[in-house]
Amino acid sequence: MINMKKIFLIFNIILITSCSSDVTPTPTPVPKEEKVIFEQVIDKGNILSSKDFFDIGFNEYKEYNVSKLTEATEAWYGYWGPDEDNVKYYELRFYPNHSTAVSEGKAFAEDDTGENAKLERKNTMWRTGLSDRKVNASCEYSHGKHGTGSSKCGKRLYKYGDYMIFNNVIILCEGENSKEAFPLCHNLINIISNQNIDDLKWLDDMKKKSYEESILTPKQ
Repeated sequence: MINMKKIFLIFNIILITSCSSDVTPTPTPVPKEEKVIFEQVIDKGNILSSKDFFDIGFNEYKEYNVSKLTEATEAWYGYWGPDEDNVKYYELRFYPNHSTAVSEGKAFAEDDTGENAKLERKNTMWRTGLSDRKVNASCEYSHGKHGTGSSKCGKRLYKYGDYMIFNNVIILCEGENSKEAFPLCHNLINIISNQNIDDLKWLDDMKKKSYEESILTPKQ
């Protein structure tokens, strides 16, 4: 005699298995990377000098002769960071005002930054400080203490990935490309504009606190 209970049980198992195989698993959503867009040219209406940068901890390595840097008033090569392990190299070029920085300085900045930088004496628009704009220069100066360090120099020749124009200053910033250079430019601009380090991209909370205490706290 046919056992109807067994037949019914087998039928249910086949039905459940069939339905389960038709169910498409819900894919796990891939988190989207938030893209930060930086303005390359910013004018807040203020005229800055090298002293403004020195006051917030920018360390000058050398001053350049600007007689052949059209309309520039001064230019400095140096480094900045919250401590000796996290400094980056910059070049600061000062002009009488923002419009002059854009009209006269932009072409020079583009000539000295990025993968198309002109770093040979016969091709560059401005020869002064040329060796400092090569990545091996910071390796030679650093000896593991400042900058990228010799082990990370690689084959890249140009030091500055890109530049920003802030008020009357053109800032050349270290990096392989704009993606690396713009945040570093922004960090320095953020400090010089409002002395607020909450927006720094590459400092942890402890370093922020240490930097606030050492640089931003008025001396008694």
